[in-house]
Amino acid sequence: MLTENEAASSSNSSTAVPQTEAPPRTIGGILSRLGPGLIIAGSVVGSGELIATTATGAQAGFWLLWLILIGCLIKVFVQVELGRYAVVGGKTTLAALSEVPGPRIQNRGNWLVWYWFLMFAFGLAQLGGIVGGVGQALSISAPLTQYGQHYNEHVEAETQLTVGHAELLLLQKRTGEEAVEVATRIEQLRNQIFVQEVISLDSLLSLQRLEATSPAGAGLETAENSQLEVLEKATSLLEQVQDRSPEMLQLIVLLRPLATQTMDLEIVDQALQKDPDDQDAGNRQRQLMAQMDATRTQVLEWETRAGVVDLVSTYLETRSIGKPLAPLDDKIWATIITALTIVMLVTGRYGFIQSFSVVLVASFTVITVVNLCMLQSNASWGVSLQDIINGMSFRLPPSPLGEQTKALATALATFGIIGVGAAELVAYPYWCLEKGYAQFTGPRDASPEWADRARGWMRVMRWDAWCSMVIYTFATIAFYLLGAAILGRIGLDPKGSEMIRYLSVMYRPVFGQIAQLTFLFGSFAVLYSTFFVSLAGQARVFSDSLRVMGLADTSEKANLFRVKMLCGILPLVCLSVYWTGWDPQQLILASGLMQAMMLPMLAIAALFFRYRRCDARLAPGRTWDLFLWISAIGMFVAGVWAAWSKIS
Repeated sequence: MLTENEAASSSNSSTAVPQTEAPPRTIGGILSRLGPGLIIAGSVVGSGELIATTATGAQAGFWLLWLILIGCLIKVFVQVELGRYAVVGGKTTLAALSEVPGPRIQNRGNWLVWYWFLMFAFGLAQLGGIVGGVGQALSISAPLTQYGQHYNEHVEAETQLTVGHAELLLLQKRTGEEAVEVATRIEQLRNQIFVQEVISLDSLLSLQRLEATSPAGAGLETAENSQLEVLEKATSLLEQVQDRSPEMLQLIVLLRPLATQTMDLEIVDQALQKDPDDQDAGNRQRQLMAQMDATRTQVLEWETRAGVVDLVSTYLETRSIGKPLAPLDDKIWATIITALTIVMLVTGRYGFIQSFSVVLVASFTVITVVNLCMLQSNASWGVSLQDIINGMSFRLPPSPLGEQTKALATALATFGIIGVGAAELVAYPYWCLEKGYAQFTGPRDASPEWADRARGWMRVMRWDAWCSMVIYTFATIAFYLLGAAILGRIGLDPKGSEMIRYLSVMYRPVFGQIAQLTFLFGSFAVLYSTFFVSLAGQARVFSDSLRVMGLADTSEKANLFRVKMLCGILPLVCLSVYWTGWDPQQLILASGLMQAMMLPMLAIAALFFRYRRCDARLAPGRTWDLFLWISAIGMFVAGVWAAWSKIS
């Protein structure tokens, strides 16, 4: 019996002596032989689920939940069909794809292999965005420069201010039936907003002075006139905030009667629920509602006269003028992480990659699901049944056409990388080969023993694919709902140099002050898992592409050498992309679009393998074929729609 490491070095070799193995028959035995799907889950959760899915939720709210769910479920049937051909025939994905009919050049691949090259280039750009996200997470938790420390203080304060301001607006729209909780929370928020305004403006002044006095030390170049203008505006606004402290206290005084009135109203409402004919309670209810309306009117008049709420909007507008330039800490951290990744990729093998990805993904997925469940106890951010109904209504967001188009374009780009993306569909058979499924099955022959082994290892492979689907579907739905419930409601779209910081907002309602640390640990786990696992897969597929296209030595020894060499080169390419200043979210979505456009091609290949290359003894039933066709049609529609929306 081969070990996994031995299988990794010989499963693709045409000269290796095959060592077959009987497949496990029990559930426990099957579960112990899973692995390729877990690696794939580690690859997709970071880019698709954490970043692209939450971006879709931020832009579309709950309305595209149906599309996200379909994106997770629909591609598994094609994944299994590609894996079937690898297990039965022992061929790598690109070698198999080169057999699909269509335009080709003799010994130089065909149309599928050529498009894969284009998608591969965008995939490296995507990984540049991923390593940038890792760098952002580390620069927030452990800044490397003095400027980075001040920058973190400022952006954290203004992020909390944005969230507090958004929640305040949400609460002011709530109905009287929850008025006790609402009034109490409003009072808390007004105090928090006041504090955050002072902290944010003070930290902004510190940053501007640091830039003005030591631009070289900060590694930044800024216009002197612009800096002076910002300093003047920020100083003036800080004085306004400090001068408004009496008004803030007066608002708290005005809100206290409202809290008392709403508590009394809740008691009266309970009495009316027991006895709807209680006239005294009915009169008291109308009296309290009139008093509450009068109190609210008084509060609004005071806010208007004192301009306290407008002060927040003024600050939000002013800070966009004086927003400091981002430090280089994230790029420095990304460089350090890339160097460590190269070492681990060059020295690590299949077993290490599988174990490493499982630990990283499992830790953060559990935290995210728990966070979503605990969010239900928060009156402002909880996900209601109506939200879920809206999300599963198979319709576009009820917003202006331009916003609908933007949200749909993001969702379609997301469709290509959530669940099993096109890149993961291509990589999955390679991991099945390295796990040893094809080698344990042995070369195909006419014997019943081979057919029995093939059916057994196919069963293991199907379990592997479906179990991984359950894992990443839970993670995907949780991330999407968090993005819609929090980012969508407050209007935060995670992009640019603050992508990770904005995403951490999703955890603040539940985890409070430790939210950022919780998220930073988790985001590092899933983003780095994607970076690490995807590079391991890309190195293997790219090396194989050179062999398939006749551009490199076809021996297994040469292939292994190329894989190690690529494990050192490809991370540096990804890092250089991020250093050029591209937005991580846009890089990831662009790659998602290219993957979405390849989905129809892979669906065609899967149907070709099923009906032109499948051994009759292993042919699936009609039910499987039906779902395979549904999967292929869905992937075709998504890919064509994504291409059309991009071109138009």
